[in-house]
Amino acid sequence: MTTKSLKKITTWVIGISLLSLLTFPSAAHACACCGLAGQWGQSSRQIQDFELQEINSLKFAPDVKIFSAPSGETPGVSSTSSNYNLSVTKKQRNWSLLFKDGSGKTGTLSFTIPQSVVDFKTDFVGNPQRAKVDPTLYKEFRFEGKVTGNGIFAKGITPDTKYRLVLQGQGGQCTNAGEFKSWNLQVFGSRANYSFYGLLK
Repeated sequence: MTTKSLKKITTWVIGISLLSLLTFPSAAHACACCGLAGQWGQSSRQIQDFELQEINSLKFAPDVKIFSAPSGETPGVSSTSSNYNLSVTKKQRNWSLLFKDGSGKTGTLSFTIPQSVVDFKTDFVGNPQRAKVDPTLYKEFRFEGKVTGNGIFAKGITPDTKYRLVLQGQGGQCTNAGEFKSWNLQVFGSRANYSFYGLLK
């Protein structure tokens, strides 16, 4: 085979490859984000800047609930309400969540999104609607750190009080704010043990 023939074949292969990428760009991108059958994974890692931007774009539905144990006790909360109205203020890593109960009493929980995140993903094999190829993964982002509070939360706040924010959703490998659909916020310490939960819009 001559050098001229090799050049023609090489040019043809490159042309076909470029045409494939131009014709099916979404398929090539999707593969990098696809879930895998039987996948289970959990890691603690540094959150990337673009992921922080995605998280900061989340919008919380205003109607939230507090989780109550069978005893009905919620140590650290000076309110007996089950339902609350929520408004969230975010400034980069600094978040403040204002809760208002049915009688108008309020309290704010403030915390900083840490540098690291616990990233959990799994193929929920028991899901009857699970796709056999490229299944949708159940996924969580978990953040944990110190929390401060006032109002109805003031009595439960001590130097050892912490929060754990769990963002819950379904999707692929990549971080996409639109795939997170619900959340759970746990507050715990020597005088506090309660959690709120709600939906993401």
